[in-house]
Amino acid sequence: MRRSATPERFYGLRAQVLLWTMLPLSILLIIFSVTGVQGHQEAMKNLATQENSRLVLALAQVIAVELDNVSLREGIPIEQVSAERLDLDQWLSIEHVEAESAVVLVDGDATLLFQWGSLMPNGTPADWLGVSEALAGAHDVVFTSDTSHGEIVAYAPIPNRNWALVIRESWHALTAPLIRYEQVLPFILFTAFTTSGLILFFGVRFVVQPLHELRVAAARIGKGEFDAARTSIRGVREIEELRRSLNDMADQVRNHQAALRDYIGAVNRAQEEERARLARELHDETVQSLIALGHKAQMAQRLLARDPEGVKERINELRQMIAQAIEEVRRFSRALHPHYLEELGLIAALETLTRDAKAEFIVTGTLPRLSPDRELAVYRIAQEAVNNALRHAHAACIRVELTAEQTRVCLRVHDDGIGFHVPTNFTDLTRAGHFGLIGMRERAVLANGNLSVHSTTKNGTVITFELA
Repeated sequence: MRRSATPERFYGLRAQVLLWTMLPLSILLIIFSVTGVQGHQEAMKNLATQENSRLVLALAQVIAVELDNVSLREGIPIEQVSAERLDLDQWLSIEHVEAESAVVLVDGDATLLFQWGSLMPNGTPADWLGVSEALAGAHDVVFTSDTSHGEIVAYAPIPNRNWALVIRESWHALTAPLIRYEQVLPFILFTAFTTSGLILFFGVRFVVQPLHELRVAAARIGKGEFDAARTSIRGVREIEELRRSLNDMADQVRNHQAALRDYIGAVNRAQEEERARLARELHDETVQSLIALGHKAQMAQRLLARDPEGVKERINELRQMIAQAIEEVRRFSRALHPHYLEELGLIAALETLTRDAKAEFIVTGTLPRLSPDRELAVYRIAQEAVNNALRHAHAACIRVELTAEQTRVCLRVHDDGIGFHVPTNFTDLTRAGHFGLIGMRERAVLANGNLSVHSTTKNGTVITFELA
Protein backbone atom coordinates (compact mmCIF):
# COMPACT_ATOMS: atom_id res chain seq x y z
CA MET A 1 0.00 0.00 0.00
CA ARG A 2 1.48 3.33 -1.06
CA ARG A 3 1.72 6.11 1.49
CA SER A 4 0.61 9.63 0.67
CA ALA A 5 3.12 12.29 -0.35
CA THR A 6 2.71 14.40 2.81
CA PRO A 7 3.57 11.63 5.32
CA GLU A 8 6.37 10.54 2.99
CA ARG A 9 7.87 14.01 3.18
CA PHE A 10 7.39 14.00 6.96
CA TYR A 11 9.26 10.70 7.21
CA GLY A 12 12.29 12.33 5.58
CA LEU A 13 15.27 12.94 7.84
CA ARG A 14 15.62 16.52 6.66
CA ALA A 15 12.02 17.31 7.61
CA GLN A 16 12.40 15.84 11.07
CA VAL A 17 15.75 17.54 11.66
CA LEU A 18 14.08 20.81 10.64
CA LEU A 19 11.31 20.18 13.14
CA TRP A 20 13.76 19.30 15.90
CA THR A 21 15.68 22.49 15.11
CA MET A 22 12.79 24.91 14.73
CA LEU A 23 10.75 23.71 17.68
CA PRO A 24 13.41 24.40 20.36
CA LEU A 25 14.03 27.76 18.71
CA SER A 26 10.31 28.51 18.88
CA ILE A 27 10.23 27.57 22.56
CA LEU A 28 13.24 29.79 23.21
CA LEU A 29 11.50 32.65 21.40
CA ILE A 30 8.41 32.11 23.56
CA ILE A 31 10.55 32.16 26.71
CA PHE A 32 12.25 35.33 25.54
CA SER A 33 8.83 36.81 24.77
CA VAL A 34 7.62 35.96 28.28
CA THR A 35 10.73 37.55 29.75
CA GLY A 36 10.20 40.59 27.54
CA VAL A 37 6.55 40.91 28.56
CA GLN A 38 7.45 40.69 32.22
CA GLY A 39 10.16 43.29 31.75
CA HIS A 40 7.75 45.51 29.88
CA GLN A 41 5.20 45.17 32.66
CA GLU A 42 7.80 46.12 35.23
CA ALA A 43 8.80 49.14 33.16
CA MET A 44 5.14 50.16 32.84
CA LYS A 45 4.72 49.85 36.60
CA ASN A 46 7.66 52.14 37.18
CA LEU A 47 6.34 54.60 34.60
CA ALA A 48 2.83 54.52 36.10
CA THR A 49 4.29 55.03 39.57
CA GLN A 50 6.22 58.08 38.48
CA GLU A 51 3.36 59.58 36.48
CA ASN A 52 0.75 59.08 39.20
CA SER A 53 3.13 60.37 41.86
CA ARG A 54 3.75 63.57 39.89
CA LEU A 55 0.04 63.87 39.09
CA VAL A 56 -1.22 63.56 42.66
CA LEU A 57 1.42 65.99 43.95
CA ALA A 58 0.64 68.47 41.18
CA LEU A 59 -3.11 68.32 41.84
CA ALA A 60 -2.54 68.68 45.57
CA GLN A 61 -0.42 71.73 44.89
CA VAL A 62 -3.10 73.15 42.56
CA ILE A 63 -5.76 72.74 45.26
CA ALA A 64 -3.47 74.43 47.80
CA VAL A 65 -2.88 77.35 45.44
CA GLU A 66 -6.62 77.64 44.78
CA LEU A 67 -7.28 77.69 48.54
CA ASP A 68 -4.77 80.52 48.95
CA ASN A 69 -6.39 82.44 46.10
CA VAL A 70 -9.89 82.10 47.56
CA SER A 71 -8.60 83.05 51.03
CA LEU A 72 -6.94 86.21 49.73
CA ARG A 73 -9.80 87.13 47.44
CA GLU A 74 -12.51 86.79 50.09
CA GLY A 75 -10.35 87.87 53.04
CA ILE A 76 -11.03 84.81 55.15
CA PRO A 77 -8.59 82.39 56.79
CA ILE A 78 -7.58 79.44 54.69
CA GLU A 79 -9.03 77.02 57.25
CA GLN A 80 -12.50 78.49 56.59
CA VAL A 81 -12.39 78.03 52.84
CA SER A 82 -14.78 75.18 52.00
CA ALA A 83 -14.57 72.75 49.12
CA GLU A 84 -17.68 74.25 47.53
CA ARG A 85 -15.81 77.54 46.93
CA LEU A 86 -13.26 75.69 44.79
CA ASP A 87 -13.74 74.76 41.15
CA LEU A 88 -12.76 71.11 41.80
CA ASP A 89 -14.58 69.74 38.76
CA GLN A 90 -12.27 71.68 36.52
CA TRP A 91 -9.10 70.55 38.28
CA LEU A 92 -9.86 67.00 39.35
CA SER A 93 -11.78 65.63 36.37
CA ILE A 94 -9.19 63.21 34.90
CA GLU A 95 -10.08 61.60 31.59
CA HIS A 96 -8.16 58.51 30.52
CA VAL A 97 -8.90 56.91 27.16
CA GLU A 98 -7.84 53.41 28.16
CA ALA A 99 -8.31 53.06 31.92
CA GLU A 100 -11.02 53.54 34.51
CA SER A 101 -10.10 56.04 37.23
CA ALA A 102 -11.44 57.85 40.30
CA VAL A 103 -10.44 60.98 42.27
CA VAL A 104 -11.54 61.66 45.87
CA LEU A 105 -10.87 64.53 48.24
CA VAL A 106 -11.34 63.85 51.96
CA ASP A 107 -11.05 66.23 54.94
CA GLY A 108 -9.46 65.53 58.30
CA ASP A 109 -12.66 63.95 59.62
CA ALA A 110 -12.69 61.46 56.71
CA THR A 111 -15.64 63.30 55.20
CA LEU A 112 -15.92 63.03 51.45
CA LEU A 113 -15.49 66.51 49.97
CA PHE A 114 -15.28 65.58 46.29
CA GLN A 115 -15.47 62.47 44.15
CA TRP A 116 -15.16 61.84 40.46
CA GLY A 117 -15.09 58.66 38.39
CA SER A 118 -16.62 55.21 38.55
CA LEU A 119 -13.78 53.35 40.22
CA MET A 120 -14.87 53.95 43.78
CA PRO A 121 -13.82 51.60 46.58
CA ASN A 122 -16.23 49.95 48.98
CA GLY A 123 -16.71 51.07 52.56
CA THR A 124 -16.36 54.46 54.24
CA PRO A 125 -13.68 56.98 53.21
CA ALA A 126 -11.82 56.36 56.45
CA ASP A 127 -11.29 52.74 55.33
CA TRP A 128 -10.03 53.61 51.86
CA LEU A 129 -6.40 52.91 51.05
CA GLY A 130 -4.28 56.06 51.17
CA VAL A 131 -6.72 58.29 53.07
CA SER A 132 -5.30 57.85 56.56
CA GLU A 133 -1.75 57.89 55.18
CA ALA A 134 -2.32 61.16 53.33
CA LEU A 135 -4.01 62.75 56.36
CA ALA A 136 -0.91 61.77 58.29
CA GLY A 137 1.17 63.81 55.82
CA ALA A 138 2.54 60.96 53.65
CA HIS A 139 2.40 60.63 49.88
CA ASP A 140 3.07 57.46 47.84
CA VAL A 141 1.90 55.24 44.99
CA VAL A 142 0.89 51.64 45.73
CA PHE A 143 -0.46 48.75 43.70
CA THR A 144 -3.36 46.83 45.13
CA SER A 145 -5.06 43.59 44.19
CA ASP A 146 -7.83 43.76 46.73
CA THR A 147 -10.27 43.97 43.85
CA SER A 148 -10.70 41.72 40.84
CA HIS A 149 -9.12 44.31 38.57
CA GLY A 150 -5.98 45.48 40.36
CA GLU A 151 -5.48 49.20 40.89
CA ILE A 152 -2.88 51.95 41.20
CA VAL A 153 -3.53 54.13 44.25
CA ALA A 154 -1.71 57.48 44.51
CA TYR A 155 -2.28 59.70 47.54
CA ALA A 156 -0.91 62.99 48.87
CA PRO A 157 -1.84 65.59 51.55
CA ILE A 158 -3.08 69.09 50.62
CA PRO A 159 -0.54 71.65 51.85
CA ASN A 160 -1.81 74.04 54.57
CA ARG A 161 -5.05 72.03 55.00
CA ASN A 162 -5.76 68.73 56.68
CA TRP A 163 -7.15 67.28 53.49
CA ALA A 164 -6.19 64.11 51.56
CA LEU A 165 -6.25 63.63 47.79
CA VAL A 166 -6.47 60.05 46.47
CA ILE A 167 -6.34 58.98 42.80
CA ARG A 168 -7.22 55.39 41.77
CA GLU A 169 -6.64 53.87 38.31
CA SER A 170 -7.28 50.38 36.99
CA TRP A 171 -3.91 48.70 36.38
CA HIS A 172 -5.37 45.80 34.41
CA ALA A 173 -7.13 48.21 32.06
CA LEU A 174 -3.80 49.87 31.29
CA THR A 175 -2.14 46.54 30.58
CA ALA A 176 -5.10 44.66 29.10
CA PRO A 177 -3.27 43.42 25.95
CA LEU A 178 -0.36 42.15 28.03
CA ILE A 179 -2.72 40.56 30.55
CA ARG A 180 -4.51 38.72 27.75
CA TYR A 181 -1.14 37.56 26.44
CA GLU A 182 -0.20 36.29 29.90
CA GLN A 183 -3.49 34.43 30.14
CA VAL A 184 -3.02 32.70 26.80
CA LEU A 185 0.70 32.08 27.38
CA PRO A 186 0.23 28.86 29.44
CA PHE A 187 -1.81 27.41 26.59
CA ILE A 188 0.91 28.39 24.10
CA LEU A 189 3.59 26.81 26.28
CA PHE A 190 1.47 23.70 26.79
CA THR A 191 0.96 23.40 23.04
CA ALA A 192 4.67 23.94 22.37
CA PHE A 193 5.79 21.37 24.93
CA THR A 194 3.14 18.89 23.81
CA THR A 195 4.28 19.30 20.22
CA SER A 196 7.88 18.90 21.35
CA GLY A 197 6.96 15.71 23.17
CA LEU A 198 5.22 14.37 20.07
CA ILE A 199 8.20 15.26 17.90
CA LEU A 200 10.48 13.52 20.40
CA PHE A 201 8.22 10.47 20.35
CA PHE A 202 8.21 10.34 16.56
CA GLY A 203 11.97 10.90 16.55
CA VAL A 204 12.48 7.91 18.84
CA ARG A 205 9.90 5.86 16.94
CA PHE A 206 11.07 6.64 13.41
CA VAL A 207 14.81 7.32 13.90
CA VAL A 208 16.30 5.94 17.11
CA GLN A 209 14.36 2.68 17.24
CA PRO A 210 14.79 1.88 13.51
CA LEU A 211 18.53 2.57 13.81
CA HIS A 212 18.69 0.17 16.76
CA GLU A 213 16.81 -2.49 14.78
CA LEU A 214 19.13 -1.90 11.84
CA ARG A 215 22.17 -2.31 14.08
CA VAL A 216 20.78 -5.60 15.42
CA ALA A 217 20.07 -6.76 11.84
CA ALA A 218 23.63 -5.88 10.79
CA ALA A 219 25.00 -7.88 13.72
CA ARG A 220 22.86 -10.88 12.70
CA ILE A 221 24.07 -10.56 9.11
CA GLY A 222 27.63 -10.62 10.43
CA LYS A 223 26.79 -13.97 12.07
CA GLY A 224 25.51 -15.40 8.79
CA GLU A 225 21.76 -14.65 9.02
CA PHE A 226 21.53 -13.00 5.60
CA ASP A 227 17.73 -12.54 5.75
CA ALA A 228 17.90 -10.39 8.92
CA ALA A 229 17.41 -7.11 7.02
CA ARG A 230 14.80 -8.36 4.57
CA THR A 231 11.80 -7.11 6.59
CA SER A 232 10.93 -3.44 6.16
CA ILE A 233 11.71 -1.15 9.11
CA ARG A 234 9.15 1.56 9.88
CA GLY A 235 11.44 4.59 9.94
CA VAL A 236 12.46 7.66 8.01
CA ARG A 237 13.02 7.26 4.29
CA GLU A 238 16.82 7.39 4.55
CA ILE A 239 16.88 4.56 7.10
CA GLU A 240 14.61 2.44 4.90
CA GLU A 241 16.94 3.06 1.96
CA LEU A 242 19.87 2.09 4.18
CA ARG A 243 18.04 -1.13 5.10
CA ARG A 244 17.50 -1.96 1.42
CA SER A 245 21.19 -1.33 0.71
CA LEU A 246 22.14 -3.52 3.67
CA ASN A 247 19.81 -6.26 2.43
CA ASP A 248 21.27 -6.01 -1.10
CA MET A 249 24.76 -6.23 0.37
CA ALA A 250 23.75 -9.30 2.39
CA ASP A 251 22.40 -10.94 -0.79
CA GLN A 252 25.65 -10.16 -2.60
CA VAL A 253 27.72 -11.58 0.25
CA ARG A 254 25.56 -14.71 0.30
CA ASN A 255 25.90 -15.12 -3.48
CA HIS A 256 29.63 -14.51 -3.21
CA GLN A 257 29.96 -17.14 -0.50
CA ALA A 258 27.91 -19.59 -2.55
CA ALA A 259 30.06 -18.86 -5.59
CA LEU A 260 33.19 -19.28 -3.48
CA ARG A 261 31.95 -22.64 -2.21
CA ASP A 262 31.20 -23.73 -5.77
CA TYR A 263 34.63 -22.53 -6.87
CA ILE A 264 36.40 -24.36 -4.05
CA GLY A 265 34.43 -27.49 -4.87
CA ALA A 266 35.34 -27.14 -8.54
CA VAL A 267 39.01 -26.62 -7.64
CA ASN A 268 38.98 -29.73 -5.47
CA ARG A 269 37.30 -31.73 -8.23
CA ALA A 270 39.79 -30.40 -10.76
CA GLN A 271 42.67 -31.40 -8.50
CA GLU A 272 41.30 -34.89 -8.11
CA GLU A 273 40.66 -35.18 -11.86
CA GLU A 274 44.18 -33.94 -12.60
CA ARG A 275 45.65 -36.42 -10.16
CA ALA A 276 43.63 -39.22 -11.73
CA ARG A 277 44.73 -38.10 -15.22
CA LEU A 278 48.39 -37.99 -14.20
CA ALA A 279 48.06 -41.40 -12.58
CA ARG A 280 46.51 -42.84 -15.77
CA GLU A 281 49.11 -41.28 -18.03
CA LEU A 282 51.96 -42.40 -15.79
CA HIS A 283 50.49 -45.90 -15.71
CA ASP A 284 49.53 -46.08 -19.38
CA GLU A 285 52.59 -44.39 -20.88
CA THR A 286 55.54 -43.89 -18.59
CA VAL A 287 55.17 -47.14 -16.61
CA GLN A 288 54.44 -49.12 -19.77
CA SER A 289 57.47 -47.55 -21.43
CA LEU A 290 59.64 -48.52 -18.46
CA ILE A 291 58.26 -52.09 -18.57
CA ALA A 292 59.02 -52.24 -22.28
CA LEU A 293 62.52 -50.94 -21.54
CA GLY A 294 62.98 -53.78 -19.07
CA HIS A 295 61.86 -56.34 -21.69
CA LYS A 296 64.15 -54.84 -24.34
CA ALA A 297 67.08 -54.89 -21.93
CA GLN A 298 66.40 -58.55 -21.10
CA MET A 299 66.20 -59.45 -24.80
CA ALA A 300 69.43 -57.58 -25.49
CA GLN A 301 71.11 -59.47 -22.68
CA ARG A 302 70.01 -62.82 -24.19
CA LEU A 303 71.13 -61.84 -27.71
CA LEU A 304 74.50 -60.74 -26.45
CA ALA A 305 75.72 -64.37 -26.34
CA ARG A 306 74.01 -65.62 -29.52
CA ASP A 307 74.04 -62.64 -31.87
CA PRO A 308 76.41 -59.82 -30.86
CA GLU A 309 75.64 -57.91 -34.08
CA GLY A 310 71.88 -57.85 -33.36
CA VAL A 311 72.48 -56.32 -29.95
CA LYS A 312 73.30 -52.94 -31.52
CA GLU A 313 69.84 -52.71 -33.07
CA ARG A 314 68.22 -53.57 -29.73
CA ILE A 315 70.30 -50.93 -27.94
CA ASN A 316 69.20 -48.30 -30.48
CA GLU A 317 65.59 -49.23 -29.80
CA LEU A 318 66.29 -48.91 -26.06
CA ARG A 319 67.75 -45.44 -26.56
CA GLN A 320 64.68 -44.31 -28.53
CA MET A 321 62.32 -45.65 -25.88
CA ILE A 322 64.37 -43.95 -23.13
CA ALA A 323 64.17 -40.67 -25.05
CA GLN A 324 60.39 -41.04 -25.37
CA ALA A 325 60.07 -41.75 -21.64
CA ILE A 326 62.19 -38.69 -20.83
CA GLU A 327 60.02 -36.52 -23.09
CA GLU A 328 56.87 -37.82 -21.40
CA VAL A 329 58.29 -37.00 -17.98
CA ARG A 330 59.27 -33.53 -19.22
CA ARG A 331 55.79 -32.99 -20.57
CA PHE A 332 54.30 -33.90 -17.20
CA SER A 333 56.79 -31.60 -15.49
CA ARG A 334 55.97 -28.66 -17.78
CA ALA A 335 52.27 -29.20 -17.20
CA LEU A 336 52.80 -29.12 -13.45
CA HIS A 337 55.24 -26.20 -13.39
CA PRO A 338 56.71 -24.11 -16.25
CA HIS A 339 60.49 -24.45 -15.76
CA TYR A 340 61.07 -22.25 -18.81
CA LEU A 341 59.52 -19.38 -16.85
CA GLU A 342 62.20 -19.50 -14.17
CA GLU A 343 65.09 -20.36 -16.46
CA LEU A 344 64.44 -18.26 -19.60
CA GLY A 345 61.78 -15.76 -18.54
CA LEU A 346 58.17 -14.95 -19.37
CA ILE A 347 58.54 -14.45 -23.13
CA ALA A 348 60.28 -17.81 -23.65
CA ALA A 349 57.64 -19.58 -21.55
CA LEU A 350 54.82 -17.96 -23.55
CA GLU A 351 56.56 -18.87 -26.83
CA THR A 352 56.67 -22.51 -25.73
CA LEU A 353 53.03 -22.37 -24.64
CA THR A 354 51.79 -20.86 -27.93
CA ARG A 355 53.99 -23.15 -30.03
CA ASP A 356 52.55 -26.25 -28.38
CA ALA A 357 49.01 -24.85 -28.85
CA LYS A 358 49.73 -23.78 -32.47
CA ALA A 359 48.74 -20.20 -31.55
CA GLU A 360 50.14 -16.88 -32.76
CA PHE A 361 52.37 -14.95 -30.34
CA ILE A 362 53.15 -11.22 -30.70
CA VAL A 363 55.42 -9.17 -28.42
CA THR A 364 55.39 -5.35 -28.56
CA GLY A 365 57.89 -3.22 -26.65
CA THR A 366 60.61 -4.19 -24.22
CA LEU A 367 59.24 -6.25 -21.38
CA PRO A 368 60.68 -5.35 -17.96
CA ARG A 369 61.55 -8.16 -15.61
CA LEU A 370 58.57 -8.69 -13.35
CA SER A 371 58.50 -10.28 -9.92
CA PRO A 372 58.19 -14.10 -9.97
CA ASP A 373 54.62 -13.95 -8.66
CA ARG A 374 53.53 -11.52 -11.37
CA GLU A 375 55.27 -13.47 -14.15
CA LEU A 376 53.58 -16.65 -12.95
CA ALA A 377 50.20 -14.84 -12.91
CA VAL A 378 50.67 -13.65 -16.52
CA TYR A 379 51.71 -17.13 -17.64
CA ARG A 380 48.88 -18.97 -15.85
CA ILE A 381 46.25 -16.53 -17.17
CA ALA A 382 47.59 -16.97 -20.70
CA GLN A 383 47.71 -20.75 -20.24
CA GLU A 384 44.11 -20.88 -18.96
CA ALA A 385 42.86 -18.59 -21.73
CA VAL A 386 44.55 -20.70 -24.43
CA ASN A 387 43.27 -23.96 -22.92
CA ASN A 388 39.71 -22.55 -22.74
CA ALA A 389 39.91 -21.47 -26.38
CA LEU A 390 41.01 -24.97 -27.41
CA ARG A 391 38.73 -27.04 -25.17
CA HIS A 392 35.51 -25.01 -24.90
CA ALA A 393 35.46 -22.33 -27.61
CA HIS A 394 36.66 -24.71 -30.38
CA ALA A 395 38.73 -21.84 -31.77
CA ALA A 396 40.57 -22.24 -35.07
CA CYS A 397 42.73 -19.16 -34.56
CA ILE A 398 44.27 -18.01 -31.27
CA ARG A 399 46.42 -14.91 -30.90
CA VAL A 400 48.39 -14.02 -27.78
CA GLU A 401 49.66 -10.42 -27.54
CA LEU A 402 52.08 -9.15 -24.91
CA THR A 403 52.54 -5.36 -24.84
CA ALA A 404 54.99 -3.44 -22.66
CA GLU A 405 54.76 0.34 -22.23
CA GLN A 406 57.16 1.71 -19.61
CA THR A 407 55.87 0.22 -16.34
CA ARG A 408 52.61 -1.09 -17.84
CA VAL A 409 52.29 -4.67 -19.10
CA CYS A 410 49.23 -5.87 -20.99
CA LEU A 411 48.39 -9.46 -21.95
CA ARG A 412 45.61 -9.93 -24.49
CA VAL A 413 44.34 -13.32 -25.74
CA HIS A 414 42.02 -13.36 -28.79
CA ASP A 415 40.18 -16.34 -30.20
CA ASP A 416 37.56 -16.85 -32.92
CA GLY A 417 35.58 -19.44 -30.97
CA ILE A 418 31.88 -19.71 -30.22
CA GLY A 419 31.97 -17.14 -27.40
CA PHE A 420 29.61 -16.90 -24.44
CA HIS A 421 27.54 -14.43 -22.43
CA VAL A 422 29.63 -12.59 -19.82
CA PRO A 423 27.60 -11.79 -16.66
CA THR A 424 27.94 -8.36 -15.07
CA ASN A 425 28.95 -9.88 -11.74
CA PHE A 426 31.98 -12.17 -11.72
CA THR A 427 30.47 -14.28 -8.94
CA ASP A 428 27.76 -15.38 -11.39
CA LEU A 429 30.44 -17.13 -13.47
CA THR A 430 30.38 -20.06 -11.05
CA ARG A 431 26.70 -20.69 -11.82
CA ALA A 432 27.57 -20.93 -15.50
CA GLY A 433 30.48 -23.26 -14.76
CA HIS A 434 33.23 -20.83 -15.86
CA PHE A 435 35.58 -21.77 -13.04
CA GLY A 436 38.65 -21.11 -15.17
CA LEU A 437 37.68 -17.45 -15.47
CA ILE A 438 37.18 -17.28 -11.71
CA GLY A 439 40.69 -18.67 -11.24
CA MET A 440 42.09 -16.08 -13.67
CA ARG A 441 40.35 -13.29 -11.78
CA GLU A 442 41.70 -14.51 -8.45
CA ARG A 443 45.23 -14.57 -9.87
CA ALA A 444 44.74 -11.05 -11.28
CA VAL A 445 43.59 -9.75 -7.89
CA LEU A 446 46.54 -11.35 -6.10
CA ALA A 447 48.92 -9.74 -8.61
CA ASN A 448 47.24 -6.31 -8.16
CA GLY A 449 46.17 -6.34 -11.79
CA ASN A 450 42.97 -5.82 -13.73
CA LEU A 451 41.26 -8.60 -15.70
CA SER A 452 38.52 -7.93 -18.24
CA VAL A 453 36.57 -10.40 -20.38
CA HIS A 454 34.69 -9.42 -23.54
CA SER A 455 32.79 -12.06 -25.44
CA THR A 456 29.70 -12.40 -27.60
CA THR A 457 28.07 -15.52 -28.95
CA LYS A 458 29.67 -16.70 -32.23
CA ASN A 459 32.09 -13.74 -32.25
CA GLY A 460 34.92 -15.04 -30.11
CA THR A 461 36.42 -13.92 -26.83
CA VAL A 462 39.01 -11.33 -25.80
CA ILE A 463 40.66 -11.66 -22.39
CA THR A 464 42.78 -8.72 -21.23
CA PHE A 465 45.07 -8.67 -18.21
CA GLU A 466 46.80 -5.41 -17.28
CA LEU A 467 49.58 -4.82 -14.78
CA ALA A 468 50.78 -1.37 -13.78
